[in-house]
Amino acid sequence: MILSRSLRRLIACSLVLGGPARVAAQSHPRLDSTAVTDIAKLLMLEDTRTFDAPELARLLNSKHPEVRRRAMLAIAHIKQKAGIELLRARPLPADTALAATMVFAVGQLRDTLTIPWLDSLLTNPRTSPTVLAEAASALGKIKTSAAREALGRFLLKTTAVPRTNDAIGEALLAIGRANARGDISPIARWTTSANEEIRWRATWALFRPRDPMAVRDLLTLANDRSATVRSWAVRGLVKSQADSASLGVQALAKLLGAVHDADRRVRTEAIRALATYPDSSALSALVTALHSPDSWESVSAAEGLARAKAGWTIPALVDAGKPSRPCALRATAMRSLQQFALEDARAIASAMSRDTATYCQNIAVQLLRDTIPGAARGGGRGPRQIPKPVARPLAEYRAIVQKWIVPAYMGRALPRARWETSRGTIDLELYAGDAPLAMDAFERIMNAETIIGTEFTRVVPDFVDQQAPIRDAVIQRDEVNRHRLTRGNLAWASSGLDTGRPGYTLNHTPQPHNEGDFTSLGRVVAGQDVVDRIQLGDAVLSVKMISPR
Repeated sequence: MILSRSLRRLIACSLVLGGPARVAAQSHPRLDSTAVTDIAKLLMLEDTRTFDAPELARLLNSKHPEVRRRAMLAIAHIKQKAGIELLRARPLPADTALAATMVFAVGQLRDTLTIPWLDSLLTNPRTSPTVLAEAASALGKIKTSAAREALGRFLLKTTAVPRTNDAIGEALLAIGRANARGDISPIARWTTSANEEIRWRATWALFRPRDPMAVRDLLTLANDRSATVRSWAVRGLVKSQADSASLGVQALAKLLGAVHDADRRVRTEAIRALATYPDSSALSALVTALHSPDSWESVSAAEGLARAKAGWTIPALVDAGKPSRPCALRATAMRSLQQFALEDARAIASAMSRDTATYCQNIAVQLLRDTIPGAARGGGRGPRQIPKPVARPLAEYRAIVQKWIVPAYMGRALPRARWETSRGTIDLELYAGDAPLAMDAFERIMNAETIIGTEFTRVVPDFVDQQAPIRDAVIQRDEVNRHRLTRGNLAWASSGLDTGRPGYTLNHTPQPHNEGDFTSLGRVVAGQDVVDRIQLGDAVLSVKMISPR
């Protein structure tokens, strides 16, 4: 089915703004019983990671556009290279939503043989804006030098106009993910863009490869009017790169100034970068930051001092480990002292082992066990065992389709959830139609309330908050989708596709380097300031599902 021009424009607009389109019910062909059953079969294939080529081919040729789109996503999730043959056996669909999904699916399979095809989409002036952006993102998942070259050509030749703006942004993130370094001029030309979104992505692309050739540009960007741009720029001013560019003195001076920036992200990243400099001025700045009331700054400073191992900083770290200081700072100071002042670390651990916060107690006891000669060590768990796929009855998959996919397809409001935490309330909007298996698991966890009491046991300043594993939660199948890993994104931790089980994660920043590797289950719609204040040992105190409006 080919949609009307006005509908294609509406879908394309929605997709460009960050995710799969949700349009009014009257714009869609109805999901009848046959379509629901077909989508349920696709969910079963995904859940069991079964590559059934004849069945997938049949569903790719379905009369219903949503079944065809879901078949493309199923191939992306099952992740067998043979799926490329099924996807590329037909021309790119005229329907923008289907075409963009096809390109996304091809990108998830990460086959270097698809680079010329993706390159041809970038260079074709008739490629729609949404497909153009997906082609750029797909090349960033392949990561080879050939993929980088294709992205570089696009960034050098293209002009910023409404049709290309989103693709330029995706291409900048994609070129920053490349495994090989290369010419930075395709990136640098966008650092003066009037568009802040493009400038921060260009800055990220310069920072990420740790290329000394980028240091001069990053020094300039560290003065940008956008705090987001400045925060990415100072990350790249570490000593090894700056010295290799013969700009170490200038970079150190810039970082010493940036610790007083008005924005906490910039201050935090400046502190982290200063930890790579052994100069007394840099270490003095870290010691001063230990006293910051902002845990992002104090914890980052304590981490940095572990690298220096300077004896004169021991008293400051011991002071940071006192019971009056926050758990995250005490724990970090303790671990830092463990590197070069073990007795002081043990003293902090002895006091922390009697802390009222369970997490603080546990990490203190672990350090004591690990550092006392002859003490019993915790046995390693070995590699995480991924459960063998077991198909549920088809009726269960049909129920998931009816409950989560059909309402999203019809354009109804997305479900929401509310967490009351130690720091305040967080409201989440959930991508039910784009991660239905994960959504089903999330609702069960919420209704069982097994998430209540779950602590945040990994808090990385200006990066992520991560919960401990939730009681009775099981390892989940990943459903990587076209929602990007943005600030406020809801996902769960894993050590590779299909290896993670909730606790959930909440982002402080975008995570372009992880695109294609984690399932985006939802996003924070209220309470991002709470997310940014979460500290180690904070917990989820109560939860509830919120009915869509």
